Amino acid sequence: MRKITKKLTNILCDEYLLLIKTNNVSSNLQYIDFQDKFHFFSAQSSEIDRIIEHIEKCVHTSHYADVMLKAFLKVTKFNKKKKKINDRTGYINELLDDHENLIAVLKNNTSLLETVSKNSKTDDFVTTLTESHEKMAWFLRSYLKYCLY
Repeated sequence: MRKITKKLTNILCDEYLLLIKTNNVSSNLQYIDFQDKFHFFSAQSSEIDRIIEHIEKCVHTSHYADVMLKAFLKVTKFNKKKKKINDRTGYINELLDDHENLIAVLKNNTSLLETVSKNSKTDDFVTTLTESHEKMAWFLRSYLKYCLY
């Protein structure tokens, strides 16, 4: 159980950082289509917030997670390098990369959870998280392909 809790805590850290980045993109976009983009990123932020609440419930049943930003940065799988392009496309590409990294982490943890735990609720939970991030990544890809040009 401790191994599962540690993995979920690491995922929780990535989710929090993704939420912060998504909120920052939403507040930094200033174009004529601002309102549409604001709603787009607000919906993604709400989805990530919902995911965070579910992960916190799973983690806090047996463990208290370190919720300091320094701890988040220590365990995150996200790219910590400063991006070269600081524009709308750069922000959204970085978000897309973060979602794709998180999807990979979740898929790896799904197989680990199947071998370590017989708790099917946890297995289904991680699969559901993966599907949520795949959907958000798909929206970001579509956004990059159709809305920026």
